[in-house]
Amino acid sequence: MDFEGRSRIHAHLDIAPLIDIVFLLLVFFMLTSTFMVPEVIELELPESSSATVTEVTPIIVALNASGQLALNGETLQLERLRSAIEPLIKEDTDVAITLKSDAHTEVQQLLKVMDEIRAAGGENVALATMQK
Repeated sequence: MDFEGRSRIHAHLDIAPLIDIVFLLLVFFMLTSTFMVPEVIELELPESSSATVTEVTPIIVALNASGQLALNGETLQLERLRSAIEPLIKEDTDVAITLKSDAHTEVQQLLKVMDEIRAAGGENVALATMQK
């Protein structure tokens, strides 16, 4: 006796469209997201009502309230600041230097950093602030 059984339904899932959608979502989020460059030291910039927006400078010196110092994202000691800046400005002495100082930094510490920058040959120093 020959019984005819039900034929089994073999369903398969095509994942090619799913991969396409995931790839499109990945591209969408990559194009619409912005990437923030983390600062080496945390700063709370002082506020100013007369602040103006300027272009980004190639040399950025950061100073926080506890006296930590960073040059272009690398921490260093105050004694090494002059020797670190000199090679950066030896070709162009009029290059702009941005000094980002915390709002709670002691004025004497800020003046020491500015003196070291000027001793290295930096003449064009700008203080970074936030607009009110």
